Amino acid sequence: MNRPVVLVGARRTIRKKRLIDYVGELHLELLVRLRTLPVIVPVVAGIPACLPQYVEQMDGLLLVEGEDVEPKRFAARKENFQYLEKTHPLKDEIEIYLLRYALRRGIPIFGICRGSQLLNAVCGGTLYGDVQKEKKSHRPHIDLHHYDTYRHPLSIVPETPLARWYRCKTLRVNSHHHQGIRDLASRFRVMGRADDGLIEAYYDPEYSFLVGLQFHPERMLGEYAGNLEVWKAFAAALHRQHRC
Repeated sequence: MNRPVVLVGARRTIRKKRLIDYVGELHLELLVRLRTLPVIVPVVAGIPACLPQYVEQMDGLLLVEGEDVEPKRFAARKENFQYLEKTHPLKDEIEIYLLRYALRRGIPIFGICRGSQLLNAVCGGTLYGDVQKEKKSHRPHIDLHHYDTYRHPLSIVPETPLARWYRCKTLRVNSHHHQGIRDLASRFRVMGRADDGLIEAYYDPEYSFLVGLQFHPERMLGEYAGNLEVWKAFAAALHRQHRC
């Protein structure tokens, strides 16, 4: 049986003065493990013209890490420009096209970290340019010296998919971001918040699978069974989409 196709937006970096596109191995391993077929969409010149062909077989969309979302992509405040770090306009363009295509057709979408921020912006929400500086939070949302081990508390909203996946009231999650959700798009519902009130998880209750997580469950698989359950729920939605 053919596997459902998941488009995954790539990220660009420099290796020995050459640009390369990549997707984190943990994402790809999970997609393969859950019997889906990941297809990486690179961020290179000319790709926008190829997107109609990419989406022909798309059963699902996964958007993950990357640079800041450009403030022109949402109803920005001056702080969004003041605290802006590195952006990648072409990545925004490509992923916004994929998001809008998927949203029009009810295709399952999973946004992690930057992906959750971009999804919120595309659906009418807004972002903090820098959570720490604008929210004046006591809670650090990134720790570069303890990048893989840093955790902070998250409270789960009862009777949401996050509560069903994790079966507990609180979590300790990782955090690797400086932008964050300011105003949540009206179609979404909050599933979890950090202890400073920042939205860390949301979903669309009317959609097959439309989930945004600020944290990275794929990096914490051994800590909570729910981290894998999130991915299983995404995969189940992909298989349903594929059979339609």
